[in-house]
Amino acid sequence: MFKGLMLRNFRNFNQASVLFGPRLNVFLGDNGQGKTNLLEAIYVLSTGSSFRFAENENLIQKSFSEAAIKTKIFHGDLDYEIQASIMKSRKNLSLQGKKVTSTELVRKFPVVIFSPESLAAIKDGADQRRQLIDELLISYDPKNAQLIADFRKCLKSRNKVLKELNEGTRSTFALREVLESLNPIFIDLGTQLSTQRILALKALLPDFNNAMQNISNKHNVDISVEYVISGENALLWDVNLVRKSLERRMEELADAEVASGASLVGPQKHDIRFLYDQNDSRFYCSQGQQRALILSFKMAQIVYHRRSHGAYPVLLLDDVLSELDFDKRQALISFLTEIDTQIFITTTDLSLPADLNSQAGLEKCSVIRLTGGVIHDSDYNTSDIRR
Repeated sequence: MFKGLMLRNFRNFNQASVLFGPRLNVFLGDNGQGKTNLLEAIYVLSTGSSFRFAENENLIQKSFSEAAIKTKIFHGDLDYEIQASIMKSRKNLSLQGKKVTSTELVRKFPVVIFSPESLAAIKDGADQRRQLIDELLISYDPKNAQLIADFRKCLKSRNKVLKELNEGTRSTFALREVLESLNPIFIDLGTQLSTQRILALKALLPDFNNAMQNISNKHNVDISVEYVISGENALLWDVNLVRKSLERRMEELADAEVASGASLVGPQKHDIRFLYDQNDSRFYCSQGQQRALILSFKMAQIVYHRRSHGAYPVLLLDDVLSELDFDKRQALISFLTEIDTQIFITTTDLSLPADLNSQAGLEKCSVIRLTGGVIHDSDYNTSDIRR
């Protein structure tokens, strides 16, 4: 549970602090006032990165060279303090005053984000769908956070070598040797990551179907997913088939990778296909059905996390309710009332706090109003976060 937040030179906040309620927190205000920035600060302190895919310099107020954010979290009967110092070239993360990696934060303090971008993941690019599956992957097994980090590091190194080969800036012989030494590591990490994605998707599927049936109020809807490697559905592949496919494609595309100066093989190129009644939802479903699918996917992820780890993750909802029609909105609100976790919602809708309070089983929410990077009307005293 996040107890509160302090911000300095972060986005549109000069100096700000706020305490949060233990259950439901509503960030209320017009567009452009800083509601999503508060959610982003929570996400950065939990994961080390922004869900908006922002560069460090975008997080820092103009005319300043550094931003700082801090939170206190009650977790597992202990209090923790997390801080992030953000500079244009790097982020320094600390837990209890000691340097910590983003991977360690992700494993210890799980969060799930619902955003307009995530609701558009089906019709948008494969990057968004891969982001969905990698968030699920960490719910499936927190150790996968390290696997994802290791793969990204190896991918970055391999891309650097391929770029240098393409540009001819160094000895071709030396670069080829480096590439040959990287390839087995890349294949091994790519095989592990792809296999873990497949296992996580298969484990989620029953909860995914249940959630979609509840949201759509249809008990005969058929929802399935495909994990696509080189145009083929690999959901039933074992680790050996995954490895052989990656090795084969690496050999086939060796010249093309050098010509493009980037890796054309691996999990960073895979896709996830959502099927509605056996049809590809990108082309078959309406926008409302696509949003229902992603909403169901996220809800299933939350339920799966609770069943696997004994606790729900913290939920962040960035103006999602306004993106949904009445029935889907009510289905989500009903779902939120049934899960015992801390929830943060941004909205411009003045009636939303009352609507949420009227739902059975949901105690009074904390309403935090924002105007121009200034926080007003918190139900809680902010002095506690400073101690």
